[in-house]
Amino acid sequence: MTRLWFAILISLTLGTSALGLDRAAAEPPAHGSGGGGSSQGSGNRFSLFFNRGGSDEDEHAADEEEDDPRAFNMPALVVPLSSHGRLTGFAYVQVRVRASDGENVWDMQENLHFALDALVRAGYREPLSTENGETLDTDHARDVWREVLQEIYGANSIDRIEIRASDTRLLRR
Repeated sequence: MTRLWFAILISLTLGTSALGLDRAAAEPPAHGSGGGGSSQGSGNRFSLFFNRGGSDEDEHAADEEEDDPRAFNMPALVVPLSSHGRLTGFAYVQVRVRASDGENVWDMQENLHFALDALVRAGYREPLSTENGETLDTDHARDVWREVLQEIYGANSIDRIEIRASDTRLLRR
């Protein structure tokens, strides 16, 4: 909903000359002029379009998920990818953690830097990539990271771990 209002505000602010609402833009440029250097008004126009992919239901579900007071985003994790003991690349992962009911989310966020360090160390200690080393094994990574976070925050403190986005950069050989 906020994005929609922001789009409307920007289009109204920036779109007045494109829509011809200001007086100078309503006058045609002088003959013989390319429109670029005319003192009678700007001959340049721009259009501003917003592509809102997806449905309103999907956006509403995503907004609900983002507004979950029990969930928080971890800073981006860098996880090494390997195959047969050889480094093949790195995965850059965005993780969202939802705390179990009864857990103090604010205390969890205050200790986030310890959790981040432990998650990165776990990624280097145990391979989290697929057998060929080209991508992150998301199921295995979730299981390992759940164990690590439960060591830091306590047993049954984590309801779920979501891998929001992952970008893989392979090393060239």
